Amino acid sequence: MKKYKRVVVINLLLLLICFLSLPRVLIFLGLPDNCQIFEGNKTPLKINLPFNVSIRSNQQGNLKINGQKLSQHELNINLSNPIALQASSVGEYNLDFKLFGLIPLRKMVVNVLPQVKVIPGGQAIGVILKSDGIMVVRNSYIIGENQQKYFPAKEADIEVGDSLLEVNHVEIKNKYHLARLINEYGKKGESLRFKIRKKSGEVQFKEITPIKSKDGFYMIGIYVDDGATGVGTMSFYEPKNGYYGALGHMITEANTQLKIDVGEGEIVRANISGINQSHDGLPGEKLGTFFNGQGMLGNITKNNSFGIYGRLSISPKHPYFKEAIPVASPLEIKEGPAKIYTVLHGGEIEEFNIEIEKVRRQYEPAEKGLIIRIVDSRLLSQTGGIVQGMSGSPIVQDDKLVGAITHVFVNDSTRGYGILAQWMIMQTDLLEKNVAKEFAS
Repeated sequence: MKKYKRVVVINLLLLLICFLSLPRVLIFLGLPDNCQIFEGNKTPLKINLPFNVSIRSNQQGNLKINGQKLSQHELNINLSNPIALQASSVGEYNLDFKLFGLIPLRKMVVNVLPQVKVIPGGQAIGVILKSDGIMVVRNSYIIGENQQKYFPAKEADIEVGDSLLEVNHVEIKNKYHLARLINEYGKKGESLRFKIRKKSGEVQFKEITPIKSKDGFYMIGIYVDDGATGVGTMSFYEPKNGYYGALGHMITEANTQLKIDVGEGEIVRANISGINQSHDGLPGEKLGTFFNGQGMLGNITKNNSFGIYGRLSISPKHPYFKEAIPVASPLEIKEGPAKIYTVLHGGEIEEFNIEIEKVRRQYEPAEKGLIIRIVDSRLLSQTGGIVQGMSGSPIVQDDKLVGAITHVFVNDSTRGYGILAQWMIMQTDLLEKNVAKEFAS
């Protein structure tokens, strides 16, 4: 009897575990709790579960599943075949999936977004980003006139990743300005009252007495930086309003790898003068030249995990795209051939063949949604694969922008990651503007 009860308890526990883990299993198998599609596009949702379900919605609208308009009446489908989702208007639809028409299986929200069209990029750009505040990148010490070590910044609890905003109510313009202010106040025998922003975002004030070094300069014992510059690639731009996205990954401070908060920044035209080829274990790079303020293309207003964003002051020309093309939803992208656009010489955009090897199931914004491989012999002969500076190169498949290259595999320079274009588009105001336009009409 005891053995029988133990078996019953174990079975009940197993059923409970299965029930609690069911949502994650369903997402893994391809039945998410939410998904996003673009208005007008027929979008396949591949689930591959070997049973029939019924779907219904309490909302009236224009969402169709497998060509049939969804309503309060149950729609029976087999999940072993792809589901074709299509809607002719923007909106949000709540769906109820039931197994055998009785057992609740999943609630899913289908968010229909307005169709967005952009021109793929490929232009080589110089990125000039100034941080919002002066970043502390390393703690150090001062050897004073008496040859003793002093740690004034550390003792004031100023840490790596903090940003220095003001000293004695004077806004700090750059790292050289900071050094000058510290030395000047030190000569006057005045202490320093710093306004700082901690890594958490909290603003604090710290009092520090600068120390005169053995070399005769007043210091506080930190290394700082105030921005970054480099060469990258524009991913897309929208010709009417000038919104653009580039790089597909965050710009970080070189020493700490911490995000640089945008103070001000700009992108300018860059000229590619040469290529250091990639080799397995050693990524190559584009050698580019550009100058601050020369050939300015636009500003930088956002820097995050999905790239840099802003608005263009001029609309660049593109040799392959005279008109804007649609952005693909994650569900529309498939494994197979695609094209990328990037600059290898001077400022001329060229087209190259790649293979999309894997499309990761992402139903919410995330990085590394694609795994791609360079198959173009001409590109491989000149670069060895993906090189630094190629980040942001747009990926186009079936006349739609599907993503942008972001990272190279260190052990295989012919392969790398890409970010899905939809997640980049969501970092701009394009969707909001199109939604407002949709409802206004």
